[in-house]
Amino acid sequence: MKALKLAPLALGVVVATSMSVGLAQGLSVHLERSVVGPGPDYWPNREKAIPHVSGDEAFSNTYQYWKDAEAIAAARQEGRMSHEMNFKDFRWLERSMEGEELAERGSELFHRKNQNGQSCASCHGDNGEKISDAQSRFPAFNKRLGRVVTMPTQIGSCASERLGENWVEDTKENSLIGMYVATLADGVPVNIDVSGGEMKASYERGRDLFFKRTGHFNFACASCHTPPTSGSYLRIQRPTTFFGDAAQYPVYHFPYSLPGDDLEYIFTLQHQIKSCQILSRMYPGVEGSEPMTDIEVFLQASSNGFPISAPVNFYNLDAGYME
Repeated sequence: MKALKLAPLALGVVVATSMSVGLAQGLSVHLERSVVGPGPDYWPNREKAIPHVSGDEAFSNTYQYWKDAEAIAAARQEGRMSHEMNFKDFRWLERSMEGEELAERGSELFHRKNQNGQSCASCHGDNGEKISDAQSRFPAFNKRLGRVVTMPTQIGSCASERLGENWVEDTKENSLIGMYVATLADGVPVNIDVSGGEMKASYERGRDLFFKRTGHFNFACASCHTPPTSGSYLRIQRPTTFFGDAAQYPVYHFPYSLPGDDLEYIFTLQHQIKSCQILSRMYPGVEGSEPMTDIEVFLQASSNGFPISAPVNFYNLDAGYME
């Protein structure tokens, strides 16, 4: 009887020991794969990414059709499909009337004075002339905050410190002002300097996060936004490659919004990243956090050299030239 009573205990020790060994081995593998480098946790071709829009040449055979307005016009004349132009034929060229209206509301907030008579315009110029190219230079390293920040984070920080307003990243006011600021830089090429320091480190972290598999489906951002998936149908959508897209944000994204949002259907790039994470069953990041900022640095740098177009719609659906 004693032997019978001890057997389950002994068996339990053996099982527990085996489980501990298994968990330790699993943890070892997890830690090993957490180190950046080749392995199943990363989508292929991460090393091909460069901080310039022309980097798309190494990923898809479409860059020559959308690299500028002339190339798009020629591709349209040839009868190329929208996905062959990375959807720049309507998303980058066509203006959004709804977006222009929201930019005007953003301008009103930009000029609205607080109880001390101060407004965004007090520091940045009556027509925003002192920040006319700011959208093309963000994200950037903020010395005062000691970290890399996106435009929404910069807007929130200024609003809090200068105006006493709580216009943080995912608020309506922040998004409206962000839309207005983006329109000031319309036509200015994106120019994010990631050649050294904190910006280079952020770019490299963002690239690794973009190519790292995670979430319920074990997808990476690159799973959808690099060939062979990009340009092909995925849930009745054709994803773009990641080059050049950042030059169009913020976008007017009617009639889509994330649950609980009240942002006038404005999608900043931070908001778009979060939306993609949710749709891909990834854990959604916090807008303005370091990982989300790093991803935006990577995406913005991947648009270097491409002119900003603001405001535009996420879907303009202008395909008349195909008729």
